[in-house]
Amino acid sequence: MSAPEYPAPVQPLVVRPLWSLAGPTLGALLAAGLITAPIGPWGSAIQRELGLSTATTAVTLIASYVAAMAAMAAPGYLLGRRWPTATGVSALLLLVVGSLVCSLAPGAAPMAVGRVVLGLGAGTVIGVLLAVSRQLNRWRSQAQLVLGLTLGAALLLGPVVSGVLTQTMTWRMVFLVDLPVAGLALVVTAASGIAMWVMRASQPSPQPAPAAVRPSGTRLGGPTR
Repeated sequence: MSAPEYPAPVQPLVVRPLWSLAGPTLGALLAAGLITAPIGPWGSAIQRELGLSTATTAVTLIASYVAAMAAMAAPGYLLGRRWPTATGVSALLLLVVGSLVCSLAPGAAPMAVGRVVLGLGAGTVIGVLLAVSRQLNRWRSQAQLVLGLTLGAALLLGPVVSGVLTQTMTWRMVFLVDLPVAGLALVVTAASGIAMWVMRASQPSPQPAPAAVRPSGTRLGGPTR
């Protein structure tokens, strides 16, 4: 008769504190505003100055929205569950690159490329936020409710804020206004990731499960002499 085997130790799930949401939340709010911003006067100013047709403008917006929706799931949510810091930082860098390309775009093609890159970054950082919010150790339901409301507000305010900025500066400068916010979100995301790594490194490693033995004292699976 063989002795019962001990089950292998279960790897603990990643549990994150509430403050780990700071960087992804800031980036996601910026991303949500940028997604809907061209719907208002800002988009009309871009279309008028670059001489874009209505069809071209619509195709550019749809392409950026499709890119954002796709990136929200992968890599945003899927990679954000495992590597939120690296994925979030990469997404914010895409936001910066997309904004710079759009601000310097001389015509329709560069503007379309910039908007797609910006959409990829925006969708990814929102996906990271959704992934991290599901790993909170406390206040998860409350945090997800607040995040949903604030992201919805950012989507609604995007055209309003961009329209106000368009009245006071050129549309190219509006693309550059988000760079300091993206930079701050990038720094906070990286800092929170480093803090999480330090916290995990300081925790004691789990003890291995004892090996199962036979009644005779030999290890399970070993030959009986």
